[in-house]
Amino acid sequence: MENLVFHIIFTILFAIANIVFARAVIYRLGLVFEGQKAHFHEDFREHGNLGFRIKSVIDNVLLQKKLFQEPMRGVMHAFIFYGFVTYLLHTTNQMVAGVFGYWLSDPYAFSLLGFSEGLSHAYEGLVQSVSFLVLIGLAYFAIRRWVIKAKGLDVHSPASAVVIGMIATLMISTLLGEGARVISDTYSIKSGSIRDGFPIAVGVSYLWSAIGVEGASGDIAFKIMWWAHILTVFAFMLYVPTSKHSHLIFAPINFFLATDTPKGALSKLNLEDENALWGSTKVQDFPFPNLLDGMACIECGRCQVQCPANRTGKALNPKAIIVDLKHALLEKMPEVQKARKEGKSAEEIMGMETNVIGPYITEEAIWGCTTCYACVQACPVGNNQVNAIVEMRRNLVLAESNFPAELQGAFQNMENNSNPWGMGAHTRADWAEGLGVKTMAEDSNVDVLYWVGCAGAFDDRSKKTAQSFVKILQKAGVNFGILGTEENCSGDSARRGGNEYLYQTLAQMNVDTMNGYNVQKVVTACPHCYNTIKNEYPQFGGNFEVKHHSDFIKELIQEGKIDIKTNEADIQQTFTYHDPCYLGRYNNGYENPRDLVKVTGGNFEEPSDHHSKSLCCGAGGAQMWMEEQNNDRVNFKRTDQLLETGASTIAVSCPFCMTMITDGVKNAERTDTVKVKDIAEIIADRI
Repeated sequence: MENLVFHIIFTILFAIANIVFARAVIYRLGLVFEGQKAHFHEDFREHGNLGFRIKSVIDNVLLQKKLFQEPMRGVMHAFIFYGFVTYLLHTTNQMVAGVFGYWLSDPYAFSLLGFSEGLSHAYEGLVQSVSFLVLIGLAYFAIRRWVIKAKGLDVHSPASAVVIGMIATLMISTLLGEGARVISDTYSIKSGSIRDGFPIAVGVSYLWSAIGVEGASGDIAFKIMWWAHILTVFAFMLYVPTSKHSHLIFAPINFFLATDTPKGALSKLNLEDENALWGSTKVQDFPFPNLLDGMACIECGRCQVQCPANRTGKALNPKAIIVDLKHALLEKMPEVQKARKEGKSAEEIMGMETNVIGPYITEEAIWGCTTCYACVQACPVGNNQVNAIVEMRRNLVLAESNFPAELQGAFQNMENNSNPWGMGAHTRADWAEGLGVKTMAEDSNVDVLYWVGCAGAFDDRSKKTAQSFVKILQKAGVNFGILGTEENCSGDSARRGGNEYLYQTLAQMNVDTMNGYNVQKVVTACPHCYNTIKNEYPQFGGNFEVKHHSDFIKELIQEGKIDIKTNEADIQQTFTYHDPCYLGRYNNGYENPRDLVKVTGGNFEEPSDHHSKSLCCGAGGAQMWMEEQNNDRVNFKRTDQLLETGASTIAVSCPFCMTMITDGVKNAERTDTVKVKDIAEIIADRI
């Protein structure tokens, strides 16, 4: 009779928990997929191959790769995650025992490993050990949130308290239950006065004994803990899908739906399709991966901590972008879903009040982004905040003609003069006068096309970088040419500034020109041009081998085509290096530039933020052409970090960084003692 009652109660609770859990997950996925098709590069199927997706899940879910970017937090989260993995069999035992309890002589004692007493004993010992590790992890995160109050975390977070409490209850109920089982009449195995059991359970059993629990009362205590554990599991299933901790469900889906397109590439809008959406402003306009990001977000704040705009007091908070997008999804998408089920027309649905820009996300926040990718790099659940921001910028520019006034001039200059400075396009090759550099129009029989970029052609400081690089190429005997006046702006600032139409015009013109000359290999000193030509021009038929000048120079040195000479002054100097976002985070170009700086033989010091955590110079995402939103400038903050190294030379490998860091040194009144040089200048000076 007892087994029948046990079975009925458990089965009812089991059914309720699983039905509610499944309905909550399916409902939210239904809202997500009400978004637009995955037009990230309009090749989701082509670039979302199964092998890549499986590897993505293994790396980032099973192996916790992205979480270990922060080692201590990674270890503590691993305690909790692998604790859950270890508990799978333990909880499955309870589920099977409950569902089939009526047919079992003692459902509380059921174990799928019951065929081997030794194996079952070893597994229970593992569960008890892991329980302590999970509790350590929970304590760490609780202290970090409510005691240390780490930046990026919401200290007023009842959801976090509920989940930490639930997980702690799962662990403690297991430990107390196993301790009670040791001293119960039914399950204890004693030899004289020595208790037989796993040491942790034995230790806990003495706590029970200390309060007078023995024998039959041990049986009762064990069953109470058993039910406490399983009821907490059911409560967890009811609560998690509707809380921010739904990342347990949606983050693995996020990683599984990843594509192997270059991370430095934005999607290509089909501007010829009159029905195509130009960017996103309403919740139903967003591609579904952007909406899934909201459901996967754990609100850990890692993106916020790394964001250069947020670190300097701008309106942008990348965590808020994703969280607000989730709120818009949950609050507004049901209306869209209902309208579609009712058969309302596309025009009626388009006219619904489901705007994200304005009610949820401010324009100021959208325009504060430098597209540095630090938020994406830091996110442990695979979210892409930059893509969502660019989607909204596209809508503001293309559909609303609503963007910062300073961008108007840059856009017009790119359209009329093929460069954002507005310098006469006919002067694009003037920087090379007297250097003996040939254009492709003069002789296209070259091995390498040197893509100069707008900065190298028109910015006085960056012209010196271009001239130094030419010196290196000529010294190495490289057969190269330039496009000269046939080169247009690569379009990076136009695209990241939301002007997809202008970008596509520039990109197609450049691709057609290069294909017309049968260009195979391209080298450039600008990471923005490098990223665009390498990762985005293939969308327009431009398939070239593209190298950043740091890679190319390193190869020339390794091949013995140029010799580097150092002197005593070099050895006495201290150098540091600033990682450009579009070479580093976007394209993993970290070490070659450093190697080129280190050939000087001088001291080399890293700034406080470097490699994948390097602080942006502040010029990306078309910020080069906009005014910063407050007086705490990103480039000043970054320059201070570089100056703190004590370096007398700050090496850069990007013309935008050159401008921003040089301005930072001037602001710090250190121009007499600190020089900012491109790596090409450093090498050219030592040939």
